[in-house]
Amino acid sequence: MSGRPALSLRNLSKTFRNGGGSLEVLAEVDLDVAEGELVCLLGKSGCGKSTLLRLVAGFLSPDSGSVEVGGGQIAGPGPDRCVVFQEDALFPWLTVRENVAFGVMRTMPRKVRDAEVRRCLEKVGLEPFGGSLPREISGGMKQRVALARVLILRPKVLLMDEPFGALDALTRGEMQGLFLSLMRDTRGTSLFVTHDVEEAVTLADRLLVMGSSPGRIRADIPVPLPRPRVRSDDGFVRLCREVRELLGAETA
Repeated sequence: MSGRPALSLRNLSKTFRNGGGSLEVLAEVDLDVAEGELVCLLGKSGCGKSTLLRLVAGFLSPDSGSVEVGGGQIAGPGPDRCVVFQEDALFPWLTVRENVAFGVMRTMPRKVRDAEVRRCLEKVGLEPFGGSLPREISGGMKQRVALARVLILRPKVLLMDEPFGALDALTRGEMQGLFLSLMRDTRGTSLFVTHDVEEAVTLADRLLVMGSSPGRIRADIPVPLPRPRVRSDDGFVRLCREVRELLGAETA
């Protein structure tokens, strides 16, 4: 990690309005994520985690405050911020290889594009499945394709919205390991939303615990545990307990 922030949020607030009512989802959120840092955002359902991620992605506009990536304020979606959702969102009529290539189809010469697609599929262990359609591969493999599809864009910040939440426990563990390997190899920066405490402690350099009504960051916790992290180790168990106590205090 370097000391420069790859992502900065300043006084970020968002209220949803419907008819005559309104719901303040986020209030005065301040956050820096350094280059090469993996930050996990935790909180109860409805605390604004996914809304915050969509504001960073540019899918929503804040009511107040700003989002900066690489020192420049964002004005909407862009390839410098790529999102991986819980649903893989692959195009069912395109092959694995074509899905990965889709985002660079018009910006990259074919020879270069083919080499980049092959490189990204090799990184996620799917090069032999490049000609398969999404219906022909498993859920875990679809999420590997989703990762390859954003890797080819080389984003400044990778936004992860509970990407492994729908997977079985074994596949989820495999995907967590793959994600950490990719982040290490690419020196990537990521803001990772999850409701799973063990997942957050397994992955993160730093944990942010959100409170609700409205959503604010209540705790900022560094994770000093060495990698690979063992879930039965005393330090891991102790940190998970601390985070659960914080989450419980938010709903007490």
